[in-house]
Amino acid sequence: MNGNKRVFIPTDFSIQSLSVINQLVKESSNTVFDIVLIHGYQPSNTITDLLFFSKNKMIEKLQKSAFVKAYEVIKNANQSTISSIKLDIIPFKRNLYIKNFFENSNIDSFIIPSTQQFHFESKNSFDLIPYIKKSRIPVKEILVNENISGLGYTEIIDELFIAKSTL
Repeated sequence: MNGNKRVFIPTDFSIQSLSVINQLVKESSNTVFDIVLIHGYQPSNTITDLLFFSKNKMIEKLQKSAFVKAYEVIKNANQSTISSIKLDIIPFKRNLYIKNFFENSNIDSFIIPSTQQFHFESKNSFDLIPYIKKSRIPVKEILVNENISGLGYTEIIDELFIAKSTL
């Protein structure tokens, strides 16, 4: 292991869900992170969907352009504290699968928002927080700015980064 702290953060592919990363970086200035944003997604049970399911294609489908832009801004603005950041999907809503996924991913801790509610665009998406809380891996809850939920992309980026640079 490279000494970086490997953390998993659940996401609904909204800009608001990325605010957890900003708060984590603010609170942990001496730590370098390898971050994995995870999303729960249960594909339909049809043979065709299961045979042709691709995590990468599903991530592309679930991401909105504002999320991609904000993701890139966060990644580029925090190069000294974020060694890597990537997206992943947990493709099955089965306790044993999720438990094994977590145990085999070398996770140091989960970082979850203490108050934010996820708003999933797809009916097949599911909340990973109940599974995270059941795991034996340490969980850190972070208070995020809830006032950004009604803002547009530019206002959210300003809120997340202008406040950071004036500290």
